[in-house]
Amino acid sequence: MPGAMRIFFFIFAALILLAQIFPARTAIHRTLICKSLEGHCEAECLTFEVKIGGCRAELTPFCCKNRKKH
Repeated sequence: MPGAMRIFFFIFAALILLAQIFPARTAIHRTLICKSLEGHCEAECLTFEVKIGGCRAELTPFCCKNRKKH
């Protein structure tokens, strides 16, 4: 029985890691919208970038785009 418990623990841990790495379906959709707006998903926008929306992924919440020069 201890071998089965170990295998269950590793499978459970792997599922938790996969859930943290891959975003949900809506996050993938928001990432595609960000790409269509010529932006990119980042944890924080740089000083010369403007925040144009949200990607809603765990590690990359902001959609950033370079500012237009006047």
